[in-house]
Amino acid sequence: MDMREVETLDTDILENIKIAFYRLWKQKVIVIMITLIGFLATFLYIAKVGISTKYYSGAAIYSVVIGSEEDSSTGVTLMNRYSELFGTPRVCDRAAENLQEFGITSEMLSAMVKNGSIYLSGASSDSKYFGYSIRVITVNNTPAHIVEITNAMANAYADAINDVQQQSSVQVLDEATSYGQYKTINVGKYCLLFTGVAFFLACAVIFLKEFFSTKVYSVAQCEQDKDNVLGMIPYSK
Repeated sequence: MDMREVETLDTDILENIKIAFYRLWKQKVIVIMITLIGFLATFLYIAKVGISTKYYSGAAIYSVVIGSEEDSSTGVTLMNRYSELFGTPRVCDRAAENLQEFGITSEMLSAMVKNGSIYLSGASSDSKYFGYSIRVITVNNTPAHIVEITNAMANAYADAINDVQQQSSVQVLDEATSYGQYKTINVGKYCLLFTGVAFFLACAVIFLKEFFSTKVYSVAQCEQDKDNVLGMIPYSK
C-alpha cells in the first residue's frame, strides 16, 4: 500500500466518523428514549431488591503492653493471628453472659458472626500487614442492643486472646458508645448508573452501526482516488 492509498484510507475513516456522529445526532430521539428506559429501570430494580436501613456500631481493640517492645509485639501478633477465635463458642459464650438481660444467646451471636453481621476489621495473619488496632463491627437491621453486642463481643475476644497469652496484653480501649445508619441502596447513585449505562450503550450501538454502514450519506464517501462524482442516490448502498 503506497502513501496515497494510506492517505485515502485515513480520509475515508475521518469521513465515516463525521457521518456516524451526524447520524447519531439525527437519531437523538432514540437515544433519549433508551436513556429514559434506563432511568425507569432503576426504579424497577429498586422495587425488586428493596431499600432497607442498616445500623452499625464499632469498638477498637489494641495491644497495650506496658514494658518491653517484644511483649508489645507479641500482643499485636496474637491479636491478629488469633482472629479465628472470633465467633467460636469460647468468645460467644463469654459475650452472651453479659447480654443475658437482653435475651441474646451464644447461638444467636455465633449465627450473626457466620452471616457477617458481626465481624473483625483490620485483622491479618501476615506479619507484614499486622494492625495495632482491630475493630469489632456489628451491622444489623435494628439498632436494639447493637452497642451492647459490639462491646460484649469485643471484650470477650480480647479476654480470649489474653487467656491464650496468660497476660493482659490486649484491651478494648475504644468501646462503642453510639451507632450510625445507612441505606442499603443509594437511589441517586443507582439512577446515575442505570441512566448513564443506557445512554452510553445507545450512543455506542448507533455510532458503530452507522460507522460500519454500507449506505452512502455524503459525496465524500463516494469519492475514491479523487474521481469526480456527478451525482449520487442518497441513503443507498
